[in-house]
Amino acid sequence: MSGSRDEEKRSLRREFSDGRSGADDGSIHSFASSPTLTSSPFSPALEDDNGFPFLSPSSPGFDKNIPLFAAKQTRPQTRSWLQTPLTPKGITTLIVRILYFLLVPLLPSPLQALLPADPAKPGIPRKIHATSYLDGLRGVAALIVLHSHFLTNWFYPLRSGYLNTESDINLLQLPILRLLYAGRASVAVFFVVSGFVLSYKPLLLARSSNQGAVLQTLSSSVFRRGFRLWIPIAVGTFISALLVYNDLYTPVPNRGELIPPVFPTLREQLWHWWGDLCVFWFPWKATVDGNATAGFVYNGHLWTIPIEFYGSIVVFVTVLGLSGVSRGHGWMRIAIGTGLAGWSLRGGRWDAALFLGGMVCAEWSLMVADGMEGKLPVHVRRDFDFEFEVERSPPGSQTLHALLRISKKALTALRLHLHPFLRLLKGLKGPSLIVLLFTSLFLLSYAGESASPGHYHNFLIPYTPSIWESVGLGREHFWLCIGALLLLFTLTNSPTMQQPFTWALPQYLGDVSYSLYIVHGMVLFTLGTSLQEKWTGAVGKIEWVDNGAGELVEVVVSLGAGARVWWRSLVGCAVVNWVVIFWCADLFWRAVDRRVPGWGRSIEGLVSGRGGRGS
Repeated sequence: MSGSRDEEKRSLRREFSDGRSGADDGSIHSFASSPTLTSSPFSPALEDDNGFPFLSPSSPGFDKNIPLFAAKQTRPQTRSWLQTPLTPKGITTLIVRILYFLLVPLLPSPLQALLPADPAKPGIPRKIHATSYLDGLRGVAALIVLHSHFLTNWFYPLRSGYLNTESDINLLQLPILRLLYAGRASVAVFFVVSGFVLSYKPLLLARSSNQGAVLQTLSSSVFRRGFRLWIPIAVGTFISALLVYNDLYTPVPNRGELIPPVFPTLREQLWHWWGDLCVFWFPWKATVDGNATAGFVYNGHLWTIPIEFYGSIVVFVTVLGLSGVSRGHGWMRIAIGTGLAGWSLRGGRWDAALFLGGMVCAEWSLMVADGMEGKLPVHVRRDFDFEFEVERSPPGSQTLHALLRISKKALTALRLHLHPFLRLLKGLKGPSLIVLLFTSLFLLSYAGESASPGHYHNFLIPYTPSIWESVGLGREHFWLCIGALLLLFTLTNSPTMQQPFTWALPQYLGDVSYSLYIVHGMVLFTLGTSLQEKWTGAVGKIEWVDNGAGELVEVVVSLGAGARVWWRSLVGCAVVNWVVIFWCADLFWRAVDRRVPGWGRSIEGLVSGRGGRGS
């Protein structure tokens, strides 16, 4: 048997040798199709000298359409930069490749999208979901805040209402037009949008009666919220501290704008920054409310962030407390949420009213999407299940029985009266929504930094609750709150009005909105004010006058340049500032801001024992 195998192997080798020498067609393929090979079945005992078995077409899984011996397949290889030939063309190519590698990541995202696409990294189209318009709305609001801080550095009187005085006749001070730079109106929009977004998912889960998922979602949200808000601020203000130490901050030439103090050593500067950051972070300070506008020394525009954190916790606690309301009783969450928001507004807490109002709008949008939870018949079929408590109550507790029955009747009556009103709101169409939209924009145009809000808003003063007279910028906060709530409610009911906020530019602004909010002040008060001072010749000076309401306010002093130079400088500074601000915001977003949610989930995963990537 052994001799037979040796003879067969020698025969195969002779055939292979003949094939290589051109016995058939001079190719390996002739051997692959030769009778000797095709007639040799696969056998583990049939091996070459190295112990590898031969494969025949009769072997299991053999595909006759695939040649056994094929020509060598080559794949395009990218030449390493170390292998670049030292020729003029090679060196030029190497320089271009290095510059491309270094500079392309520094380009803003929209410009990178214009470059030739990398086939290995296909772009993923943005998916528009039910609440994408809120991202766009937040992005537009961030752009308005930037415009406000830039424009009022040049024209501080624009903060006053139209015809507040005889000199307040700029067309930009007119209602609605004023929204182009109404920074505080945008802050109100930030808060109401946050209330909506933070409550949307847990409310959606609560409507499915999935209490476990609601608790898990709220637990994760509470844990990660601080990281989401504070980490970008820590990085941004650290950069600000370095700019301060290098004496790059310049006060606004026409106003006594405060800038961070400069210390003699970097260690002292960073120690001061860290101390101020810890005070800013501290979550239990009694002054965290919507009327205390003291900001962070290294970025005064961040005064809203402690309020944002406070309002987030208010939303989470309220959603938790109302998560037990069943799917069919979503109107109860709306009634209680509206009551809490109204109570907050009546008590002078415009910030809490905005967050709670956003939560109410989220519940409303879910009810509308769910068909208003069905029609309510004249006789209530879905009761409140109070019979359970009545039956389980101790014998003889007649008072408790009576109170439960009265509560049941009162809530049933409330539902019967509230449901038609909710259906009326759902039925708002075209003209009604347009009226609501312009009403909200008119209220958001309210100016509060002057004795009077202006000619077109004076009639609202008698309707402002008296508690707001004693609150800083009180009347303004009150009407901005109502305007922001009306705006979000209107958009929630109108897919047509939502559409512009889902376009590419607003969506991109939504992506970079937090980064834009953090970095724009650093650019405006370094590069921006420096150019303004040099190009206009204006000298920084503090002048305070009585605004007619017993308050001292800053005023514009005489300028060191003529009108033509002033306007030319304004346009030049606007171009330079906006380009640099958006470039820095995009870099900050890609390097820090969009990574923070992942960092928060990783920390949560480590703490919870679910692994380093969170849940």
